[in-house]
Amino acid sequence: MDFLLHFGSSHYNDLFRNEKPFFSGEGDASTFVSKYMDSYERSERKGLICIPSGNHDMDRLARHIKGERRKLAFAFLLSMPGAPYIYYGDEIGMNYVEGLNSVEGGYGRTGSRSPMQWDSSENAGFSSALAEKLYIPLDPDPDRPTVEKQIAVNNSLRSEVKKLIAVRQAHKALQSLGDIEFVCDGAKGRPLAYVRSFDGERILVAVNPTDSACELTVGGSLGEVIYSFGSGAEISGNSCVIGAGSAAFVKLD
Repeated sequence: MDFLLHFGSSHYNDLFRNEKPFFSGEGDASTFVSKYMDSYERSERKGLICIPSGNHDMDRLARHIKGERRKLAFAFLLSMPGAPYIYYGDEIGMNYVEGLNSVEGGYGRTGSRSPMQWDSSENAGFSSALAEKLYIPLDPDPDRPTVEKQIAVNNSLRSEVKKLIAVRQAHKALQSLGDIEFVCDGAKGRPLAYVRSFDGERILVAVNPTDSACELTVGGSLGEVIYSFGSGAEISGNSCVIGAGSAAFVKLD
């Protein structure tokens, strides 16, 4: 397995962690796509190029991607080739905790290392120790997300991540070894769209974090929608209109 990280030339930051990341609705993913496909072809489309939601050395996803667009980021992460990796707490939208003093050599990275937030009990269910004894403090926000809160809400980020995992598991074309061809490269103002395929199954994935609907045309006839978020996609023959702030996975005949 190889990993795309937040340094070097992968342009992974273009998606999640620059001044205007793609999944904020304002950025450009086209250089990332070009670099990804270059790496994909160099690896002879073998092995796993893994894209993590984050790790302990980078800002949390929620610091740069706000609100419902976080669900679009996971629609992308859970429909790409390679093994998907979710950094603890990203599935509930845990915050980057601003202004923490480094105790572990993390410096600015310490804000991504706060304790997991399970519930509304002492220390968010992470530990029964006194709060001042915790190695890194909890997020002090009284409205901080917890697993307990999100289990209780059908349209929570956690619920959407579970749904996406189930869709991925149900379709080999969306899993780690399925092939990928990009239909739209996410240039500024445009969605990311790609066809995943494996053993005769073909699925169009379209993710549009922008504020405008976009039309896409693909080779083949579009059929059943197996996943949608937001307004999803309006389908006619081999074309579809993917709504603003929406995602759709559509079978291709």
